[in-house]
Amino acid sequence: MRIPLSPTLVRTLEQPRVDVATTPGAASSGTGTATAPEVTPVEAPSDAYGAQEAQLNEWAQRFGALANAVGTASAATQPQQVACVADLSSMKVPQLGGPAEGSPSVLQQTKDSNCGSAVAVMLGKDKGTTGAKPSTATETMDALESRFTNGDGTTPHELSNMIAHEGAEVTQASGSFDKKLMDDALARDGKAAVLVDSNKVDPNAKDAGKGRAHWVTVDGKDAQGNYTVKDPGTGKSVKMDAGALEDAVSTAWSEHNGGGMLVVEQAAGTTEAERAQRGGEIATALGNSDGGGSRKAAFARESS
Repeated sequence: MRIPLSPTLVRTLEQPRVDVATTPGAASSGTGTATAPEVTPVEAPSDAYGAQEAQLNEWAQRFGALANAVGTASAATQPQQVACVADLSSMKVPQLGGPAEGSPSVLQQTKDSNCGSAVAVMLGKDKGTTGAKPSTATETMDALESRFTNGDGTTPHELSNMIAHEGAEVTQASGSFDKKLMDDALARDGKAAVLVDSNKVDPNAKDAGKGRAHWVTVDGKDAQGNYTVKDPGTGKSVKMDAGALEDAVSTAWSEHNGGGMLVVEQAAGTTEAERAQRGGEIATALGNSDGGGSRKAAFARESS
């Protein structure tokens, strides 16, 4: 069945829209007859796309100025970007490779021949148990040197006595660099004093030929098998493998008639006399002797 539609229901497509603007003050009469308001015809966009574009333009005009103002203000507060490495020139960046600067854990000797007392102080600090001491490391070094040496270096026996005075004890010794002995000592938290040729432990002098007999400490080993050697001559810590330390000790024997290693450990509950007696006997492996004035020539007292 067909239902006829009234012509008034037919809508004309895409007709221009007319907005009506009412004039202020215009009003209708009480009789129901109204005065026709004044209108200003405004032609709307002819399609939906045009209407959307007009709306976007309106929003851009309304908020454009505000956006520009906010952008200018915020730009001033944005952090500056680092454009290249050169911009970091004011920063202190640690250097890689080469000898490090003086380490606070390495006590540097203060005289030409007091590396022995410097080693004794370092080992005493790590392994010692004594209490009252002079107020500074320098005073301790001077006191040890004055009490146990003649001021011209330190023999292995004299170093053992210094270590005993500082509350630790020499427990083992070897006239060579004994890798197993060293590793076993480090495994139980021991340390070692090692008598070497000074040039063999100084990266800046390793090719300079013969050095002088010199005391250093070994107090650790890394995963690569390198030992931590603390050198009071330079005030620095260096890494050396077993072969390099063997060479340093062998050179000390061939050039200075003495060399080797003293294992140093804690000795709680003992007296200084007991520690000195036992340590002195063990230290003879490094060429120590109770001989009088001849021991300086025989055992090449060390210096830096």
